[in-house]
Formats: sequence, C-alpha cells, structure tokens
Amino acid sequence: MKKILFSFFLLASLAFTSEKIYAQACPVINSAIFTTTDATNCTRKVSVNVTNQTNGNKSMFVEVKNGSTIIFNECIILSGNKDLTQTVLTSNSFTFCGNLNQLAITVSSSTSGAFCGGSYCAIKRFDPAVNSILPVKFKSFSAFRNKEKVAIKWITTTEINNRGFNVQRNTNGVWENVAFVFSAGLDGNSADDLSYSFNDLNTAKGVSQYRIQQVDLDYRAAYTDVRSVRGEEASSKLLVYPNPSNDGKVKLLFENGNALRNIAISDMSGRVIRQFKNVTGESLPIDNLESGMYNIQVTDLSSAVITVEKVLVNKR
Repeated sequence: MKKILFSFFLLASLAFTSEKIYAQACPVINSAIFTTTDATNCTRKVSVNVTNQTNGNKSMFVEVKNGSTIIFNECIILSGNKDLTQTVLTSNSFTFCGNLNQLAITVSSSTSGAFCGGSYCAIKRFDPAVNSILPVKFKSFSAFRNKEKVAIKWITTTEINNRGFNVQRNTNGVWENVAFVFSAGLDGNSADDLSYSFNDLNTAKGVSQYRIQQVDLDYRAAYTDVRSVRGEEASSKLLVYPNPSNDGKVKLLFENGNALRNIAISDMSGRVIRQFKNVTGESLPIDNLESGMYNIQVTDLSSAVITVEKVLVNKR
C-alpha cells in the first residue's frame, strides 16, 4: 500500500512539475528585421518572427541601437496558442535615413504576458549587416500612366525563398494592395534577371503613389522606393503635392524624368528662398517651408520652357 501511494505522489509531482515547465516556456525568437513603411521619409518598423511554445500571453522587448545609442524601443504583448509561429510588426515606428547595416536589433523575451521588464528568459541580438538583408535584390522599378491605366514594371536580379510581390497603391493617404504577383523563380529562387509587370486600372484625377512589397516564404517583408504617377486628367508638366501643405513639406512631380532643369522657390514678395540647379529625375522633395504662399518656377535647360506653380503652406 505504501509503495502504491508513493508511486501515486511521485507521478502527481512529475505531472505538476511538467505542467509548470510547460506553462513557463520561453518564446523562441526566430528572426528580426527592419521593414520600411515610408521610403520617402525613411520611416522604419521592426518585424519579429517568433514561436510561442506554450498557450497564453508572453511579451517581447524590442530595442534598436545605433552603436551605443538607443534610437527605438517598444514592448510587444504576444498572444496565441502553443507552437504558433507568427510575424509581429511593432506598432510604433522610427525615422532613420542612414545605412540600416549600422543598426542592431535586440529582442528580449519574457513569459510575462502583461508587461516588459524584470528578468527575461531569452535575449537575442541581430547584428549589423544582417538586419536588413532580404532575399530579393531589385534592379529597377517604374510606374507610368497610359491613359486610364498605370503600367508597373520591376526587375529582380536575385531571389532567394521569395513568395512574391504585393503591388501597393496610395491615392488618399492609405496604402492598399491592388494585386499579388507570385515569384517567377523555381520555388522562389533565381540567380538571373526576372521581369514582372502589372497594369493597374486607375482613373484618379490626383497624384497616385506606387510601391512593391516583397514577401518571402517566412512572410518577412521589404518595400521598394515610392513612385509617383500623375492623375489621368493632369495636363501640367509640373505637379506640386500636397497643395496646400500642412507640414511644410511638398513634392514636385515632373513630366520628363530625363530632363535637366533649374528650380527656384520664391515668396510673394519675389524673394528667392530656395534654389536647385541641374536637377534630374521624376520628382523632388522639398521640406522646411514656413507658412505662406510660394511660387515654384521650373526652367527646362534644354528647351528653355518655364513652368510656374503656386503652393500654399499652412503649418498646423
């Protein structure tokens, strides 16, 4: 009888111990990378791929450093069932226009599902030159209007474990997916140039913005730079947007990206406050404008054609 009771208590103890260890299992941090949410303004977030080994909430503390300087941190509360692997994006963002390889990400995980702090069960650092490496290299990306459609084209030179591409459009301040194009590489892999294209039906009268979101097999994501396309009925060779501007920032959109031009910005008294010489490209961002009305004069150096547009800046 004593032997039976001893065996019972031993099994109960082991079961209790096993459950305690199971309930306290630490989340496994698989990867952490930077995701660019706004290439024009160098806005970044951190994307963390994590496996929750047990049921219940857990927490992660994400920290980004430039050398010894902390430039971003955030506490993330995880939820989900046992063995659930998920990619979590930080809700907040930070601005960094330099080389992302200068930065390092540290992710500290905890079995606490209510807060970050105290002791962590695991700390993992993702070193520079690894953080921003993604499995696809872009050779080119363009977006051009053709009547009621916008022709979007891109070429990749290398693809590794690539799932495909989301074509994203922004016409009213919100990015939306308009199409998904699967990778043309065998099982998402290629060492050769691969060409892609998509025609988007777009009858918007104002400026539309496009970008490509590349998604790999682990659902990590990266973004191309943004391309701006004028509206279907736009006839001016120069577009200024947003107009009016509420933050002192505007963007000039040119009809011919190959032309060489000079640009002068003057206030209503005629005083030139900003000049740009020998500018090429499809667009030019301008910031730090104070409240007021401005004339923007663009001179095409090859044809001597002068185009003038007004812009109102009303800082809030």
